[in-house]
Amino acid sequence: MVLGKHFINDIESPVEQALKCLLELNPNLGLIESHKVIYNRAANPDKVVLISGGGSGHEPAHAGFVGNGMLDVAVAGDIFASPSAAQILVGLKAIESSKGTLMIVKNYTGDKLNFGLAAQKARSQGQQISVVFVNEDASLNGSSLVGRRGLAGTVFVHKIAGAAAAKGWSLEEVTRVAQKVADNVATVGVSLDRCSVPGRKGEVGLAEGEVEYGMGIHNEPGVQRSPLPPLSKTISTTLSYLLSSTSPLPNLPPQTPLAILINNLGGLSILELNVISSALLTALRSSPYNFTHILRKYTGTFMTSLDGPGFSITILKLDDEILSLLDSPTEVQSWPKPLPQSTSPISSQITPSPPSPPKEEQTPLPHLPISPQTLTRITNSLHLKIQHLEPTITTYDTLLGDGDCGTTLLKGVTAIHTPQQEINTTDLSTTFSSISHIVEETMGGTSGALYGIFLNAFVNNLRSSPPSDGDIKAIFQKSLKGALDELCTFTLARKGHRTLMDTLIPFVETFSDTGDLKAAVEEARKGCESTKKMEAKLGRASYVNTELVEKDGGVVDPGALGLLGILEVLGEELA
Repeated sequence: MVLGKHFINDIESPVEQALKCLLELNPNLGLIESHKVIYNRAANPDKVVLISGGGSGHEPAHAGFVGNGMLDVAVAGDIFASPSAAQILVGLKAIESSKGTLMIVKNYTGDKLNFGLAAQKARSQGQQISVVFVNEDASLNGSSLVGRRGLAGTVFVHKIAGAAAAKGWSLEEVTRVAQKVADNVATVGVSLDRCSVPGRKGEVGLAEGEVEYGMGIHNEPGVQRSPLPPLSKTISTTLSYLLSSTSPLPNLPPQTPLAILINNLGGLSILELNVISSALLTALRSSPYNFTHILRKYTGTFMTSLDGPGFSITILKLDDEILSLLDSPTEVQSWPKPLPQSTSPISSQITPSPPSPPKEEQTPLPHLPISPQTLTRITNSLHLKIQHLEPTITTYDTLLGDGDCGTTLLKGVTAIHTPQQEINTTDLSTTFSSISHIVEETMGGTSGALYGIFLNAFVNNLRSSPPSDGDIKAIFQKSLKGALDELCTFTLARKGHRTLMDTLIPFVETFSDTGDLKAAVEEARKGCESTKKMEAKLGRASYVNTELVEKDGGVVDPGALGLLGILEVLGEELA
């Protein structure tokens, strides 16, 4: 397939339309359209609720696994971008149970941060929440700061935890068995080329005759490229990662009871996938592996990378408990079983929007004034600045990550700039509170969560600063430092890790120490520039080959560049 060539390039909301198709196929499903939340309308309320989700483009995961016996709720982000915390919080309220809720989260930074923020807020509202992270990519070093990615093995966690919940187990027991599955599963992917993202231009694929091992599900480069060998060699190389001493399942004895899942990444024909599956199962039963207890075998499309022309292999170590739950019945669309059809219109299944939350009561702080005119001037300048930067940020993020950083930032800035958005300008704390709410509603991905956490913490610090603390600049210095400290409890990213923190930390530290806004912006600019040849320690850029980062003199981190654009506008408008 030609990269960038799609039938849906002219479709404005492909994710929403795809979710509506699920309603046509399964009348038991409901959709909260405004927040892209699919939920099981037929769920038993007297059981543990299971929620999962992530970026779209991995279909049938995750919405295709919603139904009796598996997930109760799935939250869909934009293509390859995690859903926002606001979306997830709506998902957590879609089905409430006295037995609590288990989140099943793939080990990607954006997913962890946004699900973590939503869990934090839900717990403060009295919900009982437990979380299991899935990180089974055997091609990556599990001892690294980032850890392993969550891949198709997540589907086994959905299935087995869903069966345990359906049996009425407690939240503690469902969490235990979900974690046991996550600890006993390993996956490796291999692909002939990149997938093709709708609406994205200028994508560069693998060279003709190349194959890549250890590829992720967001178009991240893998860990090894080579000329395309015979199928037997491709399988042998893939298994060498999957069964190595550094795999999540090292040195498995031949008598180990196993379940095998051969997953189509989206672009293979059924014929080709079946040939691959046959060759794989033959190899596992033969020397040097000689596995004699492959008790369950699954082949099909479970977790894709859009139309990625590749496959992944997942091995699950079984025991009697896991096997029994794996065999338990389920009605979901994508653990294939026929579902009843309906001729009624799907409009009866759609909730346009959840009820608006009550307005937060806020006491005005007269010592923190702001004029609507000042805010309008700043948002106008900010919108123009990010519009200008977005193509560059997107280009850099396409090289280093999943390509959504620029569009995510522009989406948030545009929402703040939109006239009909209600921004309370009673004082600075209410203004930033309004902006924080808009960011949470409109920005998904890692950057959306980071901005949301920082802004919420900044608002809390502003509100806790009495007039006696000094002038506005002193309050800002203290509040920015407090917000940075709070953010650092939620992310491991620091200076030198090639993230937006390389821009944020120098800015906050300089302004907190000196009160000089221009000097703080200049230090932020230096921090951003320093990321050009920096080795990434966190985020999807950490999976990228260093040679790509340093090519042609290197490129700055896209998140750091976006934040610098915001700070430059503030420096120009407020200095």
